[in-house]
Amino acid sequence: MMNGKQRIVSALNREPVDRTPVWFMRQAGRHLPEYRALAAEHSFWERCKDIDLCTTITMQPIHRYKSIDAAIIFSDILTPLPALGYDVEYGGGIRIDPFAFDDVDDWTTFSARKHAPWAADGLRAIGEEHQDIARLGFVGCPWTTSMYLMAGGTGDKEFQQTRATVYSNQEQSMRVLLTVAEAIGDLLADQVNHGGADAVQMFDTWAGLLNESDYRRFAKPATERAIEVFRNKANRQIPLIHYAKGSSHLHEEIRSLDIDAISLDWRDDLKTNRTLYGDAFAFQGNLDPSRMHGSPQAAQAAARRVLNDAGDKPGHIFNLGHGFAPGAQIDCVEAVLRTVTGE
Repeated sequence: MMNGKQRIVSALNREPVDRTPVWFMRQAGRHLPEYRALAAEHSFWERCKDIDLCTTITMQPIHRYKSIDAAIIFSDILTPLPALGYDVEYGGGIRIDPFAFDDVDDWTTFSARKHAPWAADGLRAIGEEHQDIARLGFVGCPWTTSMYLMAGGTGDKEFQQTRATVYSNQEQSMRVLLTVAEAIGDLLADQVNHGGADAVQMFDTWAGLLNESDYRRFAKPATERAIEVFRNKANRQIPLIHYAKGSSHLHEEIRSLDIDAISLDWRDDLKTNRTLYGDAFAFQGNLDPSRMHGSPQAAQAAARRVLNDAGDKPGHIFNLGHGFAPGAQIDCVEAVLRTVTGE
């Protein structure tokens, strides 16, 4: 019988597994009462930076749901920004210090070991006690991270004004994106070199707002640079998963990135992707997160459809098509896990 680490790594390498591996985006967090108890006593940055809090939160879903195969480090896609000079505040949305294009001249050269070591430190601490589960690192892609930075947080709906600023200041915007990409690549490599990550995931949550030509012009070169920095700095080759919400129109471009697996959102056609591209990529997903808010029976039925769409060919990891929302029901999660694992 395989352990979780073996299942995840084998599936990402499109090798046979004893059952479909499973983990969930945002599994450590808001839907768990044990997380909410900690969150009531400690600020978000405390939860990220304190190694005991970080590892406790990262492992909470593993302790509650015994059949989950991977722990993804509790961190945030905006982790590099404080080191570049911006306070990031959470609660009732995200608030970030004002940004100007000239700021980039004064940005420090980001070093994850120096400026934001806690994600890797947390992963390393987990590995000392839990060798049987996969440890996953993650970052936000440069486009998504930069959208929040340039918008000053979450106030600009669908980043309409922020995207207009990018389109009107293309050279300056590319400088921002490529500089952020350097930091992100370094942050991801640190989670491998110091943290011992078994795989990593990049989140480009807002790439789907772009049409194909704008994605090719702005977001893609920055993601390519982040991946290049990561591959050059990482001391070993490990699988890289890419996720972009609402991005089916961009998948041809995404497939040309130096990635090993594509995490599909719930609107993507898993069966078609597996049939056409399953020999080149592993696929992750793609249960609609809203299925975790209803009855356990309905959640199980939806999970069975995902498994049927994935088929039996190696290279599938069961996951959500986006992260858990706070209202996800524990009994639905447990029912889905029983369906996936056959337990």
